Amino acid sequence: MTLARQIILRWLLPAVTGALLAFALPPFDYSELGWCALVPLLFALEGCERGEAFRRGYIAGLVFFGATVWWTIHVTLPGMVAFVAFLALYFGLGSMWFAVVLTKWGEGKDSAIRNILASVLGSAGWVVLEWVRGWFLYGGFGWNPLAVTQHQAVPLIQFAAVTGVYGVSALVCFTNCAVFFTIRRFARQMLDRQVVRRLSWEFYVAVLLVCGAFLHGYHQIRRDESPRSLRVALIQGNIPQSLKFDPTDKPMILERYRTLTERAVVLKPQLIIWPETATPEALRYDAESFALVTNLAAKADASLLTGTVDMTPNSSPPEAFNGAIMVRSDGSLGGIYHKMHLVPFGEFIPLRKLAVPILKLLGPKDYEASDDYGFTSGNQFTIFEVDGLQFGTVICFEDTLPELYRQFVQVGADFMVNITNDAWFKNSPASEMQLANAVFRAAETHRPLIRATNNGVTCIVDEFGFVDPGTRLDKFTDGSLVYEVKVPHVFGQTFFTRHSDWFVGVCLLGCAVGLVLLRRRNPRASEAASVEPVRP
Repeated sequence: MTLARQIILRWLLPAVTGALLAFALPPFDYSELGWCALVPLLFALEGCERGEAFRRGYIAGLVFFGATVWWTIHVTLPGMVAFVAFLALYFGLGSMWFAVVLTKWGEGKDSAIRNILASVLGSAGWVVLEWVRGWFLYGGFGWNPLAVTQHQAVPLIQFAAVTGVYGVSALVCFTNCAVFFTIRRFARQMLDRQVVRRLSWEFYVAVLLVCGAFLHGYHQIRRDESPRSLRVALIQGNIPQSLKFDPTDKPMILERYRTLTERAVVLKPQLIIWPETATPEALRYDAESFALVTNLAAKADASLLTGTVDMTPNSSPPEAFNGAIMVRSDGSLGGIYHKMHLVPFGEFIPLRKLAVPILKLLGPKDYEASDDYGFTSGNQFTIFEVDGLQFGTVICFEDTLPELYRQFVQVGADFMVNITNDAWFKNSPASEMQLANAVFRAAETHRPLIRATNNGVTCIVDEFGFVDPGTRLDKFTDGSLVYEVKVPHVFGQTFFTRHSDWFVGVCLLGCAVGLVLLRRRNPRASEAASVEPVRP
């Protein structure tokens, strides 16, 4: 193999895949690239031994995650590097699976049926790895699966109400595999005129599936002619992270939220929402913060939901929570939610005795890695009620977690609220990426999602996943938005809401069956795959 060929196959093609996937996501949103982004990597994997396939996939993962989670550098540079290096492992494992399935099953005689089956198995394995990435190691990090490249194609993603987000990922992956087989066959026909010509059934099947998904979506998107409505006021404080918990800035922060809320009160909202940790101190134990919130709720004759640190001072030892508290217009508490899915190292420290010394060495200068640092995880799916409507609240990136999110709908939520604070990541695209992931929660559950953030993206996502540009506040500015949210009552609980990640289970079963069939088809496949091929 020439040096140029080695560079192309081992480095360039995998890097192109990582770059194409990144360009298919915010802030670029060239979603069309999602349908072909894996093709360069698949060509690089053709004929690869599994170890080499892992290395090439790892390069693609480094480029992709380096381009999509680089904003964690605002918290810690060493942590960002380690995070990207870890996440890239999933692309390496996925490439190993592709090398086994697509090249071993899809090599030899060009058969449409065999290629379609290889595409199905390749997609099933990719989906299983995406699911594992969203669960493994302290809750996982399922950020930006393949499906999110299509977050703007609202009709297409409606079948997520049946399969969840991973069904959309499977469709995108299957199409990539079909395009790979089609291009490969055309290239062989051009180089060898003796190759038998045939119709591109793999590509036609992929097109049929995509068109079917769009038609299903257009049928599903129907508006309730008599929806229930709720007027909400969303307050975006735009408080820099460096000021949020500085005692000297507490008067400024409370004054800003008072001013923005009073500006919105004139439009008579029924529910006022402040973002994550809006109050500088624990609301229930700070007289000044509690007085402000109760006075504003009474003045507006509305309920006010705010993010705040919450405490249990009478427990031993005392516990702190990242919470959301609703105060009614009469000053009573309408409910408390404690965040359940905490951010490792940001909100709690796993393996504390081992991790704390390392964090003090590698973390940012002001990292508070003391022995008692961190929040306690909540354990209740709290349902709030306002004017006859019930809603659940998720905090921070909990709106990217399908399993946690759907359980709020299972226990009765008519709509969902997300309060978040992305000021940690400054003017990066992190908030846009979080919104792109969050629209799938609306599509999966058919429940509107109301997002109130510190510095963006504050907006309304309807029950299908569509974000009306008129409901968005500009990022990195302070402001308020009052909007009449339509809450439909024609939808029951979706299939996904009732049955969770059943589709992933089917994919896992398909992978197991595929491996058995592959061994029967080629009993020496596993032995041959472990031998490094001789290259000229």
